[in-house]
Amino acid sequence: MIEQKYKNIVWDWNGTLLDDVDTGVRTLADMLARRGLCPLSLEEYKAQFGFPVEEFYHKVGFDMEKESMHELSVDFVETYDKFAGHLALNPEVRETLAAFQEAGKRQYILSALREELLKPMTQEFGINTYFEGICGSDNIYAAGKIERGLRMLANYGIAPSETLMIGDTLHDAEVANRLGFAWILYAGGHNDEQRLRRKAPVIHSFGELL
Repeated sequence: MIEQKYKNIVWDWNGTLLDDVDTGVRTLADMLARRGLCPLSLEEYKAQFGFPVEEFYHKVGFDMEKESMHELSVDFVETYDKFAGHLALNPEVRETLAAFQEAGKRQYILSALREELLKPMTQEFGINTYFEGICGSDNIYAAGKIERGLRMLANYGIAPSETLMIGDTLHDAEVANRLGFAWILYAGGHNDEQRLRRKAPVIHSFGELL
């Protein structure tokens, strides 16, 4: 199991606990198609997706002079909702959360998703009771994850040196580094394994953590 020195486990949500990569790809494809732009394949998406999201949008072809980040963010949320009817947790998530809880680990979620959406989703999936804190964003721009993490540290008295973050993107590694956490990245999420290996140890299933 994860080294005993880690008393706290901080989880990312989208792409890590929640299996929504296909939904993200379909959402982006719909948005691009409506603007006469070419959609990305799953492989292209995972090779390019990143933060800040505004830079990613510019890279894949959106005209940021014609549309604001607010307009694109509203479009993303509305389009994502159209394809989100069959979302599920990633394999082995429930078993891993339960094992960490039984081992006495304190678990948290730190996400760029709006907190008002994040908390009900964890309740719907029946996993909210595994977490000491569920910390999401206060905006629709997928921004401010580091700042939200700093507030999480202060609110819950988390010692960074005793904390491991598990995410699925290079941004999660950046967030963990800024907050003083160790980190491991999951290759089944929104970034491809080749990119992730430049920054961190990579796992292919959550069972590897056990």
